[in-house]
Amino acid sequence: MRFIFLFILISNFAFSQKTISGKVIDKENAIPLAGVFIKDTKTENWSISDKDGNFSMTLSYFQDIELNFSILGKKEINQILKNDQNFITVYLEDNTLHLKEVMVTANKERKYSELTLGTNAVNNVQAFSLDDVLEQLPGQSTKDFNLNSYKNIVFRTASSLSGAKAFGTSFMMNDIPISNNENMQALNPNVPTTAGSDYGIDQKVFTNPNLGVDLREISTNNIEEIKIIQGIPSAKYGDLTSGLVLITTKVGNSPYRVSASIRDATSELNLTKGVKLNSNNSMNFGFNFLDSKADPRNNLLNYQRISGSLAWKTTDKFSKIKNTLNLSFKSNLDDAKYDPDDITASVVKNKKQGFSISNNFMWKPSNVWLDGINVNSGFSYDRQLSKKEKWTNRASTAATDSNEEGIHEAFILPSQYTSISTVEGIPISTFVNLETSKTITNKANWVHSLVFGLSGRSSSNKGEGRKSSVTGLINFYVLAEGGDSKLGYRDYDFNRTKTENQFSAYLEDRLYKKFEENKILNIDYGLRYENQSGNMSFQPRINSSYSISKTFRFRGGFGLSSKAPSLNQLYTGDRYLDRLLGNGIYTYPGVYQKAWIMTVVTPGDNLNLKPSKSYRTEGGIDINLPFANINVTGYYNRLFDGFTSQQIPVYKEIPKVTVITNGTELPTYEVNGTEKLYYLTNSIQNNTNSEDLGIETILNFRKIKALNLDVSMNASYVRSKDYSESITYIPSTSLLSAERYGVFPSTPMTNENFTASFNFSYHIPKVGLLLSLRSEHIILRTSNTPTANYPNGYLDTELVYHEIPEEDRTDIQKYGHLIQTKSTTQYKLDNMLHNFHLRLSKDFLNGFSVSFYATNFLNLKPYYYNNNERYLSDIANFSFGTKLNYQF
Repeated sequence: MRFIFLFILISNFAFSQKTISGKVIDKENAIPLAGVFIKDTKTENWSISDKDGNFSMTLSYFQDIELNFSILGKKEINQILKNDQNFITVYLEDNTLHLKEVMVTANKERKYSELTLGTNAVNNVQAFSLDDVLEQLPGQSTKDFNLNSYKNIVFRTASSLSGAKAFGTSFMMNDIPISNNENMQALNPNVPTTAGSDYGIDQKVFTNPNLGVDLREISTNNIEEIKIIQGIPSAKYGDLTSGLVLITTKVGNSPYRVSASIRDATSELNLTKGVKLNSNNSMNFGFNFLDSKADPRNNLLNYQRISGSLAWKTTDKFSKIKNTLNLSFKSNLDDAKYDPDDITASVVKNKKQGFSISNNFMWKPSNVWLDGINVNSGFSYDRQLSKKEKWTNRASTAATDSNEEGIHEAFILPSQYTSISTVEGIPISTFVNLETSKTITNKANWVHSLVFGLSGRSSSNKGEGRKSSVTGLINFYVLAEGGDSKLGYRDYDFNRTKTENQFSAYLEDRLYKKFEENKILNIDYGLRYENQSGNMSFQPRINSSYSISKTFRFRGGFGLSSKAPSLNQLYTGDRYLDRLLGNGIYTYPGVYQKAWIMTVVTPGDNLNLKPSKSYRTEGGIDINLPFANINVTGYYNRLFDGFTSQQIPVYKEIPKVTVITNGTELPTYEVNGTEKLYYLTNSIQNNTNSEDLGIETILNFRKIKALNLDVSMNASYVRSKDYSESITYIPSTSLLSAERYGVFPSTPMTNENFTASFNFSYHIPKVGLLLSLRSEHIILRTSNTPTANYPNGYLDTELVYHEIPEEDRTDIQKYGHLIQTKSTTQYKLDNMLHNFHLRLSKDFLNGFSVSFYATNFLNLKPYYYNNNERYLSDIANFSFGTKLNYQF
């Protein structure tokens, strides 16, 4: 009976197939195009055109077939076949400004709420890095031009935790993750929001552990497409909580392309070339150099980027196998040099050099059970060095480098010295993904594209770690006052850390059903299993859309995802509390200088840290009107178990020491019992929660042909609420009270942001001219951070917690020594802020093109007021640049 039931179930699905064939031709010279990648938009099926431009593809469904055609240097297009059509001829055009249609914003066609930026949208801004491109998205804004500090991004939030949330934004290059999980370039890793601020100057931070991918490192010279998923990602993708960016590069025959850009004190040079080795093999290489100075008048603060890439694509003669091998190298340097006019200024270097290798293998086996097998793998190796030197002039100080708990004779440091701190890391990441796909169609013409995959990744750091020498101790290793206690850090070898592994499996069904003309249902639903260093979870994901007519389409989705903690958050090293004994440094001029330090060791690693999690929902409507396309999306996102710092009160019984002095004799000490030492240390815990509620809209008007004008706009409103479960401990102002610490809860922080942007593009295809005006408008920006001035409880001298009755918490007589007087911080933008950016581009028929860019070309300098203080707004300042391109 069981076999009969299985037979009936299988028989409901059709395994009959339809073969589509066609020819791809270069429209410019009417010759066949080889190496064109053809993909079925509803399934994972694909083909590649041969040397004569011919291709064939076998599909398991028969109606509403839509194929995507793409190749390096040509405009990517979709072609729909009629239901009785088995052959198609496609003409591809050069992707230049001589095209009839040039899209400088996100593509109008979308499956759900994703945004896709092509090469013309990438070039709509003078992009020195990926960050410049992503600033065009809804909810983002153009920032003041600066490449001397790390860049990251987070989507759909106004949160004050945007830096930490950016750690949950995932970037994939050709389906290989760009990982920052291994970055440990920090001296103070147990404070996640400021972990990288140890290396930088004047609010320009170079290192970015726990803060996401540094977008400065990603040049745009060989990017063909960027897809941004701000909503619910496919079950294929993991280790993320804040959004997904898919970057695609292409390999194929192309001429030499040389470009040079300059803006303020920043210059960039690019060189790319594609070589067709034979009908089945092609190779591309690229080189990028960038140099950016903070001030054109000097070279005191400088950022340099050098990168290169080599890609080799090969296919078999039957178009059943496609393999692309990518090799890249990079070198990035932040350099804050010695300033002869300020001897107290820090000298900082942050250097990162490395290489990565990745491979994308695609195979279409000739059997009825599988349509395709894909294997993606990657390996990344970097060497990082962060070094900071600072000249110090202060009273004599003492320090110790002991890693043992107890009393140690201290080193007496001179009043003038140079403190040196270094962090040397060797982050290593690996990734592998195996995916299989099969498309089946039942008798009712429901098309199911089934995908099953397995993924694994590892993160490790084999560097020498945090290092210093006794004569070069950085300031917070050192105690300045007798009897003072300070939490310090010692040398820490990163080889003491372990390799963190992640394993995942996913199953997804991408369903398509056409009920009748213009009534179409799409549902992508799947389940992802994650095992992130032993923390297991099941994560359902679903995206759906339903067109009820040619005019209206509704969308909706929800999903769960998680982000593993970084090595820098897990392995922070022990904490060392150093306390000078007696009255500090004992000095008899010309005879001796003597001091002792009591060192207390507290374990510091955060091995109980779990992955943070995100719950994301969205719903929307797409309206296709005769004069415009309108997309409206509302969303609610919740982050929970996020990473944040937590104070931990500790006390220990330590020896009670008396220092004995007697004239010129060397001082000694003796132990007379014990005493309690109270102090606060830090750990990283899963205590952060955040909610984002918002709506965004994108409106693309039909081209005004009489004026050759394209008009589009986007708007975004979001309200974010951050609330933490962390507790703040504030010492009592009365040393004799039974209440040692007041216990204060965290208070929720609320932020709002409402922005809009318009884009006007004037395009004359015949002469290859494009004039683009982009405006940005910050309509609303508010912030409210209340304070908790009244304690919920207190810790006694044994650090035991006692709840304070609610009616007594404001009683000054009882708890005045605990009550705080901090005021609530509020901010509201008084007037709207506006900014306008201009681009002028011209393509010449001889292979030469030129573009001029002007940010804030009206040189607007609006001011705003906060607590009666007048401030210059943070909109991007006037900046002018140009880019020259030549291909031959």
